[in-house]
Amino acid sequence: MTRQDGMKWALGLLLFAVAGCAVPIVNGADEADANRVVVALEENGIAADKEADPATEGRFRVLVARDDASGAAQVLKQESLPPPATKGVLEALGEGGLVPSRSAEHAKLVAGTAGDLERSLRAIDGVLSARVHLAVPAKTPFEGENKETATASVLIRHRGSAAPVAAKDVQHLVAGAVSGLAADKVSVVLTPAPAAQRPAERELSRLGPVTVTRASLTPLRLGVAAAALINLLLIGVLLALWAKLRRAHATLDAERAAANSPR
Repeated sequence: MTRQDGMKWALGLLLFAVAGCAVPIVNGADEADANRVVVALEENGIAADKEADPATEGRFRVLVARDDASGAAQVLKQESLPPPATKGVLEALGEGGLVPSRSAEHAKLVAGTAGDLERSLRAIDGVLSARVHLAVPAKTPFEGENKETATASVLIRHRGSAAPVAAKDVQHLVAGAVSGLAADKVSVVLTPAPAAQRPAERELSRLGPVTVTRASLTPLRLGVAAAALINLLLIGVLLALWAKLRRAHATLDAERAAANSPR
């Protein structure tokens, strides 16, 4: 094995050891959702890092320490993060054929409106998740007096015992977004989420002046060993270059001495 091959191997080992310390807990999230995930994890005592997702352009992923993955998953489940990817009106109407039927167009409009309402409700501080179900009959050219009435139901899961928004406000928000929907036809259910439990304290170990969790001790040792090996290889390369340079100077001095000596 040449010195160059040895350096490549040692560097690969170091990168492998460092990468093994962190695992992605969320992939393919937009930046806003990734930021929410990082904040939620750090509020629960779990260090997290956001970076660009190499698998999806324009998306992000969140990484945590390998031994924090289980606790992080519990926190994200508790906080309903990342939120589901709901389609709004623009996304819903942008799908399908070039000339959709009237019923298909109506169904997409209703689904998109529900998605937009869910996004609006999730934007309220303290709301963990929101589901909106709309039952809006399609308008026909021959509407009689016995036409069906539009109704809606909303399920909101929130943090804490006190709801962050009043049911009456939710009714007015939903009714205002749907034509022909009266506020008293909107059913709202507000349910508190159980109190989050902080992850259990992890057993710590020391490696010199550094304190780490026991699960991170082996990857850290590998990283330190790989770094030391790289330093030794670099020192060896420098010594070899220095020796080669000295030999070159000695040869040059000998040639100069031979050229200047009288014949």
